[in-house]
Amino acid sequence: MLLWPHWLALVVVVPLAGSVVTPAVARGSGRVAGRWAIGVMTVTFAIAITLVLRVAQTGPFSYWFGGWEPPYGIEFRFDEFSAFSAVIAFIGLLAVIFSQRYAEQALSPKRIPYYYCLLMLNLTGMIGFTVTGDLFNTYVFMEILSLSGYALVAVSGEKTAEMAAFKYLVLGAVSSLFVLLSIGMLYALTGSLNMADVSARLTAGVPKLPLIVALAAMTLGYMVKAAVFPLHIWLPDAHAIAPSPVSAVLSGLVVKMGVFGMLRMYQIVYRADVVDLSVLNTVLVWLGAISIVMGAFFAIFQDDIKMMLAYSTISNVGYIVMGLGLASQYSLIGASVHVFNHALIKSTLFLAAGAIIHRTGYRTLTDLRGVGHGMPLTGGAMAIGAISIVGIPPTAGFLCKWYIALGAFQAGRPFFGFALVFGALFIFIYYIRMVNAFYFQEPVHPEVARIGEAPVSMLAPMLILAALCLVMGILGRIPLSFIEPAVTRMLATIGG
Repeated sequence: MLLWPHWLALVVVVPLAGSVVTPAVARGSGRVAGRWAIGVMTVTFAIAITLVLRVAQTGPFSYWFGGWEPPYGIEFRFDEFSAFSAVIAFIGLLAVIFSQRYAEQALSPKRIPYYYCLLMLNLTGMIGFTVTGDLFNTYVFMEILSLSGYALVAVSGEKTAEMAAFKYLVLGAVSSLFVLLSIGMLYALTGSLNMADVSARLTAGVPKLPLIVALAAMTLGYMVKAAVFPLHIWLPDAHAIAPSPVSAVLSGLVVKMGVFGMLRMYQIVYRADVVDLSVLNTVLVWLGAISIVMGAFFAIFQDDIKMMLAYSTISNVGYIVMGLGLASQYSLIGASVHVFNHALIKSTLFLAAGAIIHRTGYRTLTDLRGVGHGMPLTGGAMAIGAISIVGIPPTAGFLCKWYIALGAFQAGRPFFGFALVFGALFIFIYYIRMVNAFYFQEPVHPEVARIGEAPVSMLAPMLILAALCLVMGILGRIPLSFIEPAVTRMLATIGG
């Protein structure tokens, strides 16, 4: 059953078809649309798990549409990095479940079916981005997730949401143009769009200067998508103003597509081994370190909890980018696993924040003093997410950051290992502010401390994610050992 060849195509086709027909299935009913979305994402998650089990058993595999082999046909390629598609489907499913009650309060009834349509379309774009083996289709799927993301930020129809979405759109368009330019240049240099074939043709020899320009343009485009400092200016407003389930998806998943794009670029270039990436790696290491510090610095001064979480995303993307730039085996393993773990952690935090805002109507630390007493389970989930994102053992955030720090020493750049620890202490400061406000300060609004928990449909997803923040720390060797073969293959040809 695991070897049925069409599973890889269906992991994209199912959510794509499901999203497109949602308005017709719902016929104006938000509840019907929500139930339909749960069904579609459950099936998608089951297919993604099947693919992960297969890659664990047999290694990477491909699907050729219409039986046409690359470079002429379109290829889907599933490797250990592509296992992130299962995380996308899982968090997407939980976001849809969370939205059942949340959307009824946050959105007008006529918008709800379109909200679920856009949310599933966004998830489709991300899943397609992780499994395609074709450069042009990375652009196509990136545009699907980007356009749906802009609409999701603005879905409430409020002026502030529309302005945040417009800023996101402008920066996203610039990013897309850089990526498309780089893909066009690589096609002009190699005559191919298939990633493996492009890598093979680069090995045969191409002019170095246009290749370097193409790689620089692609890196710049993906750094905007990943919100690496100072290219982050679209992120705080978009993530803070969007509906909380959308914030969880944007912060936990969408920004990782920029990182994922850089990972795929590294696979192509490392396999070809024709360009020295030391200058690019140095830039990424320093930008990663600056992002860690500046994201944490801005977060410290935020009173709005969602704005604080948004700036925290910039900081944690910095860890991943630093790991990529260090380019050692440990750092790349740590960065790759942090892509997975940060998705769980940040989704926990944004869903918990959404539940608190849903129940209280407040969103600042000042107004939410004492809320941990009225919502102990939600506050506990938020606290677990906070200690996990700081990297306190035995949570999911610890091992990946530890591996990135080890990678700094392995690469002969111990300064960045110490910078990583300093950044974690910086992050600890603003999450202590949040925990202190929730549990140890006198309420400004007495009713907040007696408010009561969110509905089960909102509580269950965040508690599941909070539990995984602990489980993935205790069982952290499993994802680390799963990713290790992909990193080893990527680095194997350097200097060969």
